[in-house]
Amino acid sequence: MAGVAAAAGVHESSLYRQFGTREKLIYEAATRYSDEALPPLPAGEDISEDLRATVRALIDYLNTPQGSALVRLSTLTVSPEFDRERTAYWHQRLDRAADVVRHGIATGQLRADTDPTLVVDALSGPVLARLALFHEVMAIEDAMRLVDQVLRGVTA
Repeated sequence: MAGVAAAAGVHESSLYRQFGTREKLIYEAATRYSDEALPPLPAGEDISEDLRATVRALIDYLNTPQGSALVRLSTLTVSPEFDRERTAYWHQRLDRAADVVRHGIATGQLRADTDPTLVVDALSGPVLARLALFHEVMAIEDAMRLVDQVLRGVTA
């Protein structure tokens, strides 16, 4: 915290007042970066390409120090307030990804009974788990095969 305070030209106590913990400061920085680094999700004419682009953007993001730090910090229990904020952030992020699936349903590319949340979970879960558990980002080729597998299930 002392180094961050010095770089920002503020007192260390100001950082503690605003963020409370080192983890919350890092998390806030990572989520702000995430909101800028992850582009708006596509909603084109081809759900396969939209989902590929969505997963590719996630993989690219997780290959950055900020992206991997955010996922790793998301596995920590810091405080009830931090946990609530983290949970709300991830729900918002994943719901934005579910909009791609909703678009696929609305355009008739996916079955009407498709659950957008479960599709996003099926696509992002293995990618995030690989980083959280093994500290490695899924290879893009594997991620694209994952998209194909999930699509086969929701377009059958």
